[in-house]
Amino acid sequence: MNSTATDTKTILCVSWVAYLAATRKQLLTSQGYTVESAVGMNEALAQCGRSSAHLLLLGQSVPREEKRKIVETFRRYSNAPIISLLNVNQDKLPEVEYGIEALDPELLVRTVHSILK
Repeated sequence: MNSTATDTKTILCVSWVAYLAATRKQLLTSQGYTVESAVGMNEALAQCGRSSAHLLLLGQSVPREEKRKIVETFRRYSNAPIISLLNVNQDKLPEVEYGIEALDPELLVRTVHSILK
């Protein structure tokens, strides 16, 4: 992604597992995005209230009911799209625009590019 400081898009990445958050941050930062990470419910809810993210990315490690609460909080502050990473054969939440399997980093990057172009 070719970007300048003025058009860099920000992604809020929420996970329950720190190394997964770090891996996603590295992957998306390498594509030219700014990534804000939140690990755990307290960080996630705090970030939702102060983030100006263009996209919310919910990791597959976030339990389904917690995803609902995070989405509800995020929606109070933003209408930005939401991607939920899913385990195999898991359905996406109806409140979320995009649900993709977490096992394919290339699919994640393509989906993010498509949404934020």
